[in-house]
Amino acid sequence: MRTDDLIAHLSEDMQPVRTGMVARTLLGAAALGVAGSALLMLVALGLRHDFTASMSSFGMWTKLVYTFAIAAFAFWLVERAGRPGADMRRPFLLLGLPVLAIALLSALQMSAPGADSHGLVMGHSSRVCAPLVILTALPSLVAAFWALRRLAPTRLTLAGAGAGLFAGAVGAFVYSFHCMEGAAPFIAIWYTLGIALTTAIGAFLGRHLLRW
Repeated sequence: MRTDDLIAHLSEDMQPVRTGMVARTLLGAAALGVAGSALLMLVALGLRHDFTASMSSFGMWTKLVYTFAIAAFAFWLVERAGRPGADMRRPFLLLGLPVLAIALLSALQMSAPGADSHGLVMGHSSRVCAPLVILTALPSLVAAFWALRRLAPTRLTLAGAGAGLFAGAVGAFVYSFHCMEGAAPFIAIWYTLGIALTTAIGAFLGRHLLRW
């Protein structure tokens, strides 16, 4: 069989990918991941005891906005990673915005007159924050990898890192409803560490689990 005939034979039954398939796949996986992470947090950790009052605090909204922004840009990054050859520079660059914002807010709090620098950085739960963020992120990490397996990533380590970044940010967002800390320096260091470690886990797993 000639090459042209072989190509024609292999492609004769191919159907075009439906419009929006990538977005629907990722949104479905994200919804499952968030639900799984929230359920895990509620069962394993529980809501903070002053949950209702905390929803009007600046510290709570600092955590939620910071982690949500990272999750949103990371979702965009995963969407780009699932398309062969897609440009990923813009979501990478935009990820710097929430990091810069939390760094500036941390500097303001640390430089305030009479600021307790040690307390602002260490809080009361620095030893457990990052591990619990990773734990809470696991359902979202599984969901993100499931979605990427249904797509066509070609940069496997980068795609895995994006999945880990998204999952870590979701885990940190959900963990916020349990965590009693609200200082920006604590969030900037320990929440970011949990997200970064989940990103590293995703990058490592991506090389092995996203092959096709």
